[in-house]
Amino acid sequence: MASLVEAHERVKDLEWSPSYETTRDRYPTRYRIPPKTKDPFRTLIREYVSMEEEKDDRQYGALEDVLARTNAPAMAERRWLELLKAVLPMVNFAEYAASKACAQLIDTVANQELRQGYQAQMMDEVRHTHQQMYLNRYFAKHAPDPAGFTLGLKAKGGNIFGRTSRTAFETFFMGDPIEGVMNLQVVTETAYTNSLFVAMTQMAAEQGDMVTPGVFLSIQSDEARHMANGYSTLAAVVSETDNHRFLQADFDRGFWRQHNFLDAFLGAVQDYGQVHRAASYLEKWREWVAEDWVGTFVSRLEPFGLKAPTWLELAEERVRWIGHTAMLVAVAGWPLMYWRQSALSDADMQWFEDKYPGWHDHYGWFWEGFREMQEPGSGNPFNLFQEMPPVCRVCQMPCILPRLDINELRIKEYAGRRHAFCSAPCEQIFDQDPSRYLGYRNFWEIWDGHGLDEFIVKQGLLRADGRTLVAQPHNSDDPKMMWTIDDIRALEYEIKDPLQNPDSIYLA
Repeated sequence: MASLVEAHERVKDLEWSPSYETTRDRYPTRYRIPPKTKDPFRTLIREYVSMEEEKDDRQYGALEDVLARTNAPAMAERRWLELLKAVLPMVNFAEYAASKACAQLIDTVANQELRQGYQAQMMDEVRHTHQQMYLNRYFAKHAPDPAGFTLGLKAKGGNIFGRTSRTAFETFFMGDPIEGVMNLQVVTETAYTNSLFVAMTQMAAEQGDMVTPGVFLSIQSDEARHMANGYSTLAAVVSETDNHRFLQADFDRGFWRQHNFLDAFLGAVQDYGQVHRAASYLEKWREWVAEDWVGTFVSRLEPFGLKAPTWLELAEERVRWIGHTAMLVAVAGWPLMYWRQSALSDADMQWFEDKYPGWHDHYGWFWEGFREMQEPGSGNPFNLFQEMPPVCRVCQMPCILPRLDINELRIKEYAGRRHAFCSAPCEQIFDQDPSRYLGYRNFWEIWDGHGLDEFIVKQGLLRADGRTLVAQPHNSDDPKMMWTIDDIRALEYEIKDPLQNPDSIYLA
């Protein structure tokens, strides 16, 4: 053991001074990082590669053969598999964005101890993109309805929630690289990957999905090391008193940006993807985010001047409802999606009322109406929801959060344009540096004036026959129940930007 430690120290003594050292200002940062700290990985690259090779052999070597032979995907609940079509492309982009963030940090931070961790994490993130693409490919080959798995990566770019996920995860590498650490390692990986890769793994197994847990748990075993990277970077940052004036503001902004998307996204997937029901997302949030992350991780940094996020209490109030509201928007706009929606049973709605008292008063009317509008020609699917809402200029989430009757929508004029904000924190973040967000074109600005049928055709949201929609308001395979592009054309529905529509209820 002593010889391994000595070898590890000798490697770091080489100081890894690359030929591009003179270009370290490529990604400038306001922060000062001391040249010597603690190595968060303490793992040589050779050891790392051997360890990950063994994990990959277990996943790729036996998994597909055994599970394909046993027809495992057919045993999983369809409701869960449909939402997985949305999960995999969005999470895959997060892994890609994380690899870019680590490459930036290697260029920015002149500290060999931290660079060692960033290099190994970047290799992890590349592996994770491959693992998730493998999982997507597996379901595209073996799922009962592969449509959606086959085009998710392409379709998410034009999807209202796909664009929102990109906006959230681009914070990993856009702007100051140390602020990227706050978004990636300190908030997303430390606070939320347990909710994603651990809680969702349990839920997947309960829905009969035996494939996803093996991949997700392999990924989460790496996330624990990434959390160590974030903590070591934070420890280095707080050791320099000049950094303290930036730290809390960047931390607050990072938490809010990730909360606004991840809590809505994970809440919708975990609560509405269950058939065999167990814990709610709110219960998992309290366990993993409030108790574990805030109570143990963040609290340990308070003596150094870093406090719990300023908007934490507001976020906790919103978590009760934002997943339900996000799901309402996804279901109300189901023809825009690349996955199927399914109606809730009476037992489902009772579970929601038990876990979220008051749920039925606020959402029951919508789900009861949705049951009656599943067959083609049964009515305009958008009639359930008077008008699709504007999206936030900062986070690009629908501006009806956390709930229809208590939304915080605000609209302002800036630089000759109308901008909507879903909350006071998003408006404050915009005001801090508007130039960072003016270049974002949201879903409505891109598709304003297009017919719904035109959007579906251009986005490739039709099945192999060229007529039947990928998205459906049910999971039935009965051909008579399948909506086609002709049914959509009969609606004569035009996509309108609410902020440019003088008749919009949001401008009243």
